[in-house]
Amino acid sequence: MDMPAPIDTRFAGRDALNAAFWDLGLRFQWDPATWNVLVELENLEDQIAYYLRHWQPHLLGVYEPTFLARLVATRLAQPGTHRTGMEAYSGDC
Repeated sequence: MDMPAPIDTRFAGRDALNAAFWDLGLRFQWDPATWNVLVELENLEDQIAYYLRHWQPHLLGVYEPTFLARLVATRLAQPGTHRTGMEAYSGDC
């Protein structure tokens, strides 16, 4: 099975990512200090993996960084401001 290329959302900005996290029911809020570390990473999947390892390791047993990155990227690509919630996602994103 071919894996899709990593999602690149470096240009989304911290505020857009924080809004997407909130809309999805994820209580990740990347402050400027956290963002300064994460923005150096290559893509959203790497950023989320690093964030989880360093700030919320208990979530690694529940969520795969690839899944969360795709969920967030999908939310960023959606027009409007409606809340989708993680319950709207089942199966592969």
